[in-house]
Amino acid sequence: MSFNSNYNAKLLLTAEYLVLNGARALAVPLRFGQRLKVEDTNQGYLSWESFADDGCCWFSAKYDFDGFGIIESSNQGMAQFPQKLLKAALKLNPDFCSKTSGCHVVSNLNYPLLWGLGSSSTLTAALAAWAEVDPFDLHFQVSAGSGYDIACAISNGPVLYTLRDHKPEMEPLAFSPSFADKIFFVYQGRKQDSAEEISTFRRRNTNPDPGLLEAASVLTYRMLHASDLAEFEQVMREHEMLISGLIGLPSIRNSRFQDLPGEVKSLGAWGGDFCMLTWNEDTALLSAYLKSKGLQTWFNFNDIVL
Repeated sequence: MSFNSNYNAKLLLTAEYLVLNGARALAVPLRFGQRLKVEDTNQGYLSWESFADDGCCWFSAKYDFDGFGIIESSNQGMAQFPQKLLKAALKLNPDFCSKTSGCHVVSNLNYPLLWGLGSSSTLTAALAAWAEVDPFDLHFQVSAGSGYDIACAISNGPVLYTLRDHKPEMEPLAFSPSFADKIFFVYQGRKQDSAEEISTFRRRNTNPDPGLLEAASVLTYRMLHASDLAEFEQVMREHEMLISGLIGLPSIRNSRFQDLPGEVKSLGAWGGDFCMLTWNEDTALLSAYLKSKGLQTWFNFNDIVL
């Protein structure tokens, strides 16, 4: 059976960490993403190739159809995640790949892998569609994450996401602030291991105070309904204070952007990947400012949010 579809990358704007415990979060799918193509063959096994945005093949492997054992791979460690997905998909749908005599799988990212925008979640959503299983069911088989990234992968626009009684709920939203031209996403040049960050948070915060969850949810709604840039920035400040107190780390403003004339907020696991900042001056000055911090990659909200 052939398959060819694309799934969206993501950014989590609010309720990082606390979304794991049921706080309501604002998440946005991006114009970046991953495409999965599957073609039938007669080779007797499943071959896999993953290509980067520059066209280079960064991973390849072969899997058998007897439980998707690894026949060979370019990287044994990397081969384990597709294997986990394949095995979990088979568990959820015992007919998955039952009628094929071979297939060739090709995944293509249209952004650099190191940006941390959801190469795993987009692959999970894509493989779920190919295997004809629920993407959230597949996600929770292989990951301890909240699943907001799966919601973004399959959504055509921003979503309000929450785990209610450990079950995902996503609500499509209209979120296009009138001041979106003042909101930017900046790559900090360091990739975070999301799975490790989740594990660390859960060890330290086995049962967060319900008041914190409600506070994060309120901030989500306030960000969603902010009427102007000043109100949006106030929410950013309060959110940073909330999470800083929760995880015991300094805010990104205090650690890296003390002289920023706007506001800045960490996104996702603190310490790496992207942050969100506001800039109310000429964008040429923003470029110069970020270069002075050693930062070269940044995007305006309107350029990358679906």
